[in-house]
Amino acid sequence: MSARRAAHRKERGAVAIVVALAIAVLIGFLGLALDLGKLYVVRSELQNSADACALAAARDLTGAINLSVSEAAGITAGHLNFALFQQNAVQLSTDSNVTFSDSLNNAFMPKSSVAAPANIKYVKCTTQLTGIANWFIQTLNMLPGSTVANASSVSAMAVATVGAAQTTCAIPVFICKPGTAGPSSPSAYTIGQWLTAKAGAPPTYGSGDFGWAALDGSNSASSIKSELTGNYCSLPATGTSLGSPGNKVADSAAYNTRFGIYANPYSQSGGTPDFTGYAYTSTNWNATTGNAYSDFVSKRQSFTPYQGDSAAQLSTSGSYAQTSYSAGADRRLALAPEVDCTQLLSGHSAAVTSWDCVLMLDPMQSGGSAGPVHLEYRGSSSAAGSPCATHGVPGSGSSVGPQVPVLLQ
Repeated sequence: MSARRAAHRKERGAVAIVVALAIAVLIGFLGLALDLGKLYVVRSELQNSADACALAAARDLTGAINLSVSEAAGITAGHLNFALFQQNAVQLSTDSNVTFSDSLNNAFMPKSSVAAPANIKYVKCTTQLTGIANWFIQTLNMLPGSTVANASSVSAMAVATVGAAQTTCAIPVFICKPGTAGPSSPSAYTIGQWLTAKAGAPPTYGSGDFGWAALDGSNSASSIKSELTGNYCSLPATGTSLGSPGNKVADSAAYNTRFGIYANPYSQSGGTPDFTGYAYTSTNWNATTGNAYSDFVSKRQSFTPYQGDSAAQLSTSGSYAQTSYSAGADRRLALAPEVDCTQLLSGHSAAVTSWDCVLMLDPMQSGGSAGPVHLEYRGSSSAAGSPCATHGVPGSGSSVGPQVPVLLQ
């Protein structure tokens, strides 16, 4: 009897040991999940700090600004973030947390080691938090042979550069680079200046500052019509040749859809208008002074329709809505490529040299024979504050808007 009781006591002792080990394992795995979750949260917080640092530092990678300015901007932005469940400000220091490189394939170096600051195009920010106490995972140390650290470390990294912002879409015209439109061509355009369409055919194209050019590289009239009524947002890269068929007066109906004026075969379903069709002509605006853009913005905000042929003293031979254009879109403020117009004297094409922001001022008269249309020059598309660029949204590799910081890694 005594032997049996002794055996039972031994079994109970063995079960107790097994249960204790099982509980330790369960607590350990629970702790693993909780502690890893905490580390994941901390890493997300550190990543936010690294991203903010890299974007702020990249903004000043212009080649003309000392890298100390870029570094200071990155550290300041990174410091504004908190980690460990928003308890502690993320700490960054000079030379160790912010590094620079001229290529993603080359090593990142602190500013003090950069030999050619003007060539720097990329910045890397690293953030780290050490000594993060483990809550429960330490219970695994109860298992034979287990060794779990009492604290953990987490780090994050971000790489940024500057790239062109997204822009509006383009219209199928070429603008003569200043000084290339003829003997009277200005040496430079000023913001607010009105540009006049060329009225002639190749090879001289006649006087004026801009003409028609198919953005797809052809010299097809149908391409120009399609690009006027549709949206052409895949911009040809600088150096790409654009085709020009010359004086495209037959595209007046397609051009006028952007003003909400429709003639056969076009309707609003096949040519979305702008938010306003209000036309600017020499009868209602001082063409010499120019700068109709601010008034255009107010007309757009109130969805002002085209004032009509009689009031505008035009003959469009189209029908137009006489009520609000609230169902419109951004259609009259657009990009246009600059080209060296001397190239057009020997052919029907010229290479894109840069991109401009322009405002379509007036619709084209029926057949285009009663006078040219006009564009208002609103500056280079890459100029800071260009109305053709979106508000700091990075674009694709072909974008031509103002430079904005872009995260790469």
